[in-house]
Parts: sequence; C-alpha cells; structure tokens
Amino acid sequence: MGRRAGVSAEETRAELLDAAMKVLLEKGYAGTRVSEIAREAGVTSGAIYNHFASKTELLTAAIEEQSPGAISDLLGSDSTAVLEAFAQIGRLLPQGRNVLGPTLLELIATSTRDPEVAAVVGEEFTTKERSAADLVRSAQDAGSIDSSLDADALVRFTTMVALGSIAVNALGLKRIDDAAWADVIDRMLASARPTDQTPTTTRSEGDHR
Repeated sequence: MGRRAGVSAEETRAELLDAAMKVLLEKGYAGTRVSEIAREAGVTSGAIYNHFASKTELLTAAIEEQSPGAISDLLGSDSTAVLEAFAQIGRLLPQGRNVLGPTLLELIATSTRDPEVAAVVGEEFTTKERSAADLVRSAQDAGSIDSSLDADALVRFTTMVALGSIAVNALGLKRIDDAAWADVIDRMLASARPTDQTPTTTRSEGDHR
C-alpha cells in the first residue's frame, strides 16, 4: 500500500512521524523496525523511503517533532521580553497544558536505556537551550537581565522547572493555587533583573514589630 488517495504528502509524513513515535516508545530505538512503522501508519515500507532516507532520519524527525517548542519561537526578536516570556510560561506550568508531557516523559525514560535515543533527545534540548541562552545574553546586553548571571545556568534552571512540572502533573500531585504559584515565579524571575529594575517593598513604621 503506497500513499492513500486523497492524502497529501504532508499528511502522510505527519502520520509516519506519529507511527514512528508510537513504535519507538514501545520497542526502543534499536528494536524499532521500518516495517512496523509502515504497518502502524498503514503504508508500505517503500512509501516511508519516499519521505525519509533511513530509519535513523525518520526516528530523529519524530523525536524532534515531539520535543518541547523553543522559547525563542515565543519571543521572536524582542530580547527585552525574555523574562516576561519565562514568567508567562512558568505561570502555566501547573495547569498541565503541555499535551506532549506524557510523550516527553516516555522519551526521557527511553533515553535512560537507549543511548541512540538519548543522543537525539539530548541534542534537541541542547539546541533549544542554546537558542534560549542567546536570547538571554541579548537581554543582558539590552539591560533587562542582570549581566552577572550566567545565561546557560538561568536557561538550565527553566528547563529543570519545566521538566519537573511535567513529572508533577503526571503524578497528579496536589494542585497549587494559581495566584500563589504565579507570585513565586514572578519573585524568582524578578531576582534576575538588574538591581535598579527590581521592585522593592517598603514597610511603614506601623508594620515593624
């Protein structure tokens, strides 16, 4: 069975990526066979090679398709909005809106036992962190983020928080109040601003005890 009538090349490619991911998570990188992916997608093995040169290329594309979106996609070229974007994303984390969360957890679990998957997933995260760190450095040059902070460390912190939120949502832990969580996120990110941009809170004399 080749490409089905009425189905575009783009749709076929998307179905192949979905099928490849399903088989990959079930069988692992080494155990995944092109014939199984073809069966899952409802096409012939030959049809796969119309879109991908090899199993490795197909599985790499499938992993990249399922990986988290780059923060730079949300920011565009506005380097002054980096912390605001981090805050916006951070406030949404407890709501579990990342529909790819379960898939990402499976990919990470697969990475612990399959070095080839780990290499692809790790490279994808590395690329996205590098892009985000470049934006942080641009924001530091623009004066909206404290230049004494290490950009790579700040981005790694956001990665760890994001991945942790996926695990928390998967475990079904007690929901934290949205306003309380937003306050924590805003305060933590405020500490990344230059000192003269960090809001200060002053108490009246009557507040001192």
